[in-house]
Order: sequence, then C-alpha cells, then structure tokens
Amino acid sequence: MSEEVTYATLTFQNSAEAGNNQGPKLRKRGDPTPSAVWRWAVLSLITLCLLLLTGLVTLGIMYFQTSNIIDLDSEELSSFQKTTCQQQGNPSPQLSDYNFPTDEDFLKSQISNLLKKQEQMATKLCQQLVIEKSDHKCNPCPKMWQWHQNSCYYVQSTEEKTWSNSRQDCRDRNATLLKLDSSEEKDFLRSQLFPKLSFFWLGLSWNPHGRNWLWEDGSSPSVSLFSRNELAHINGSKGCAYFQKENIYASRCSAEISWVCEKTAALVKIEDLN
Repeated sequence: MSEEVTYATLTFQNSAEAGNNQGPKLRKRGDPTPSAVWRWAVLSLITLCLLLLTGLVTLGIMYFQTSNIIDLDSEELSSFQKTTCQQQGNPSPQLSDYNFPTDEDFLKSQISNLLKKQEQMATKLCQQLVIEKSDHKCNPCPKMWQWHQNSCYYVQSTEEKTWSNSRQDCRDRNATLLKLDSSEEKDFLRSQLFPKLSFFWLGLSWNPHGRNWLWEDGSSPSVSLFSRNELAHINGSKGCAYFQKENIYASRCSAEISWVCEKTAALVKIEDLN
C-alpha cells in the first residue's frame, strides 16, 4: 500500500516538473526587474531636484548681486559723509572761494539719494526672500499681516462688527481701517483679499459737519479712485463705506461685516537680509 502511494507521489512531482519545463522560464531571485513606474518616479525626482537647485542658485545670485550693490552704496555713502565732516571741520582755502552752504546741500542731497537707493534695493531683496519664506526675519510686517508696497494689511474674516467697533479693533492693533490711496492698491485688494472676504469695511465715513466723505486721517478721498457708478452711489448716501468685489458702497454704520486693518510697513533692515 505504501509503495503505491510513493509511486503516485513521484509521478505527480515529475508531472509538475515537466509542466514547469514546458512553461515560461521563471526569473531567478535577485535578478533586476525593470519597471516603467519606477523609472518614471526616479526621473520625476531628479527633475524636481534640478528645479529646486536652479531656484536656489537663482536666488543666491540675486542675493549676492543685491548685497554687492548695497555694499557699494554703503561705501559711497561713507565717503560722502567723511568728505562732509572734513569740509565742516577743516575748510581749505580753496573752499573759501565757493558758496559752502550750496556744496553742503549738494552733499546732503547725494547722501539722501544714496540712502533711498539703498532702502529700495533692500526692500526689493526682502520681497524676494519673503516670497520664498513668509516669516523671514526681514519681513517688515507683524505675523498674520500681509505685506504690499509700503503697507501691512490685517484681514479679519472670522468676525463681523459695526464700523465703529471695527475701527476700534484696528486702533488696538496700532492701525486704521483700510484707506485706498491709489488705483494700484484697489487692484491689489481685488486680486488678493476677495478670495478671503466678499466685502469689508473701509476707513471712509460721512462727515455730517462738513457734509462730505473723509478718511480716518481727515483727508478727502480722491475722485480718481471712484468709478462713475461709485460716485453716484456715494454722493447720494450717508453712513460708512465698504468695499465689495470691485466697487465701493455706502451702508448704515451699525451694520456688522468683516473688516481690514492697515498700517505703514516698517523699514527693511539691511542686517536682517542675511
């Protein structure tokens, strides 16, 4: 009985071996397996690394170029300041033939121009650094504030308050309700803030004594900032102004909506660019 079982087992094993020999040749363990998915993953990773490397190199070049310009401006500024001090402390006989106050005013003008140029270059470089890293130490605006041109903006999108209470909130942050100074700023609000807010208070309200519209700082709004429809609506209304989509409207000041605070951005410090 056991011999039959053994014979049957051997026959099955041989049949299995024969079937394996007739089928496709199996891969040995350890042989490499080419995979299209794996190759694409490696290629994508290499491409991403190259793009990141290119971005870092470009940013580095911009940083060093701007730093060199700032250093040159600083050296030239120091030279002007040294010359001014020498002229004031040790006037030479040659200088007596000239109108010294005029020369001094010229030097002061040159120094002022260099300082402005240096500040502009530092601001431009800081803007690039903030794009790469929003919390970079050169950022002249507080955390949670958005930087644009010379202003910092705080967008309050989770609460709604009356115009007076919104103004007080901004004052508590050492700021004012948003003031529109130019068409460029108006375009910025449309593109950057409206994805977050559908409408919000402006720092513009009706002055019953002067019977005119005034910003919080007491200045009158520029007519060039308003479209024909906006002017028609504002001129026939009294209350407080708000911004919605692309237009400025007036409403009762007791209405509760969101608001945006604005304050002047601090100067960019050159030492914070490193």
